[in-house]
Amino acid sequence: MGAFYTFGGSQFWEDVFYYQKWRIQRNYKEKIYRLLDNWDIQRAEGTFEECRKAFLHFIEVYQLSRQRGHMIIMLHGLGDSKNIFKPMWRKAIKESFLAAALNYPSTLKNTEGHVRQIDFMLNHLQDVSEVSFITKGVGGIILRRLLALDSPWRQKLKIGRIVQVCPPNQGSRLFHRLCGSSFIKGILGPMVGEIVPPKSALWPDFSQDLDVGIIAFSDLFAKKEEAALPGKKTLYIKNYRLNPFNNNDVVDAAIKFIKFGKF
Repeated sequence: MGAFYTFGGSQFWEDVFYYQKWRIQRNYKEKIYRLLDNWDIQRAEGTFEECRKAFLHFIEVYQLSRQRGHMIIMLHGLGDSKNIFKPMWRKAIKESFLAAALNYPSTLKNTEGHVRQIDFMLNHLQDVSEVSFITKGVGGIILRRLLALDSPWRQKLKIGRIVQVCPPNQGSRLFHRLCGSSFIKGILGPMVGEIVPPKSALWPDFSQDLDVGIIAFSDLFAKKEEAALPGKKTLYIKNYRLNPFNNNDVVDAAIKFIKFGKF
């Protein structure tokens, strides 16, 4: 099969393997897999094992350097893609972190489905000793549920620090108003009915030993007062950009917290 360029699969493909910007993705509906290189060019297609075998071949062909150390994993918000993290990714690399901005089909699956995807990815993560997380919006809620699992990767990876950017930790009152509309749910997907105040009390809390920082401001989906969690450090930032990671204050504060545990 010849190589061809893709757009990275922002909504129909979910990342299940990541290494030096190469990724294996799974089609959320057909459950087929494909291998993308660091330019989002498809290099192989088939089963997960077939794509991983092809990746091992390309490691030798292109002499990819081995990744080592502390990786920051980035989870986007509803309707977003990994591309919103480009400024954050560049800053993380400059600060000598490994960085993986993940795609997940946020408008097509429920929270549990996204948790299973990211859990699968972490269980197949290679040559990484520690992971920290930076999330936007509902990505922060997915992470809370993910970290409540007793999964094999927890035995091999140290969890560093966590930064949630504008998370609806208390539930989104806007989603609560909109979730009764079948039209809105058809556009934004099943998570609209899950990220609402009546259900937020059921979400697992971060464990007390995790160092969590929250960057709060009001955006389209959540108000800044909906971001707070008891006992967690919160920084309020003025943000007028549609993509908050185009705001240097947000990027700098997130990386500072990952490095030092304070804003």
